[in-house]
Amino acid sequence: MNFPNINQKTISFFLAVLLSIFCFGGTVGCLPAYAALDSWNDMDPGTGSKEQIMAFVEQIVANPNIPVKNRIAVFDNDGTLWAEKPHYFQEDFINNRLSALPQPQVSKLLKMTQKAIDKTGREPISEEGKISLSEIPVTLGLTTDDYDTVARSFLNNIHSAMASEDDGDYQRFNNPYIELTYQPVIELVDYLKANQFKVYICSGGGIYFVRSFSDEAYGIPTEEVIGTAIKTHYDETGNTVVRGPDDDDEFGLAHYDDQEGKPVGIELFIGKKPLIAVGNSSGDFEMFKYTDSGVGNSLIVLINHDDCDREYKYNDVAGNTHEECHRNFHGDEICTVVPDNESLDYAQTRDNWIVVSMQSDFHTIFDPEFEVSRSEQPVCN
Repeated sequence: MNFPNINQKTISFFLAVLLSIFCFGGTVGCLPAYAALDSWNDMDPGTGSKEQIMAFVEQIVANPNIPVKNRIAVFDNDGTLWAEKPHYFQEDFINNRLSALPQPQVSKLLKMTQKAIDKTGREPISEEGKISLSEIPVTLGLTTDDYDTVARSFLNNIHSAMASEDDGDYQRFNNPYIELTYQPVIELVDYLKANQFKVYICSGGGIYFVRSFSDEAYGIPTEEVIGTAIKTHYDETGNTVVRGPDDDDEFGLAHYDDQEGKPVGIELFIGKKPLIAVGNSSGDFEMFKYTDSGVGNSLIVLINHDDCDREYKYNDVAGNTHEECHRNFHGDEICTVVPDNESLDYAQTRDNWIVVSMQSDFHTIFDPEFEVSRSEQPVCN
């Protein structure tokens, strides 16, 4: 029978859901549900990333000692589910709001942000943590519903329209931000869901920012998003939750969800260790180790950005380092040499840590329907 108005991906996912119904709630083993991983390249049996991921999932589904309720997977967002260069998209959102304000007000807001960062004790904090802090002054007083609308609306802007002098050598795309999602990774989300995994986002970015688009872009509902959270408070007059603290408190972070904060967030929101963790950077290292420390099987999937032609190339070589500096409590600058990608370095000696090459493993990176393009081709070495 021919269905001219239904594409192959829709049919495949529908069949996967039907098959998963027959797994009897995970109380007994069953055949793994199929969901098309069409954007992944096929490799030799047992050697390709796609084949290794599917083999692991089949093993979990067939194991009667692993109930469905324990099928948990966590995904980083920036650089894992969508692009993150030249800057985190949330950072572009903040800069866009700053550009609409008078310069004196911008200066004041930047000072407020620096004060908030200083109150972290000048301990090293990731760029995503700093971005969440810097967002507070430009969204202070918005209800969470209003913020959701404003943040989602921003993602309709064209990525290249936010070009700036500090973009470096990264060429932006002539597409809306919302279209710069990685098709193969979204297919992986669907594949896991079809095999009765509950899929969470665990992002260093702002939880409210990610929630504004997660369901639409990835099919991951807002209640399954973990992220860095700023302080909010309940406004009794409007029965709303408002961004920013009460009058008697200073603004800051309620939860920091990058680096060592990711395992804390997983424990806080989920209450059990995942079986699968997917990420791309040093910011995911603690989440990876936490997942890998669980009893029994675990799988770590690292998305490696090694495709300059179709996306970007950065932090993709194991063993490379760079210098990072911060100021201690006394204001002294402390500089240390750190790995470009600590997760990638560690993966070299771990059999269950799969390094996914965007260049070799992904047949396509972005959804072909979006026709993602750049005005200028990048210069690739």
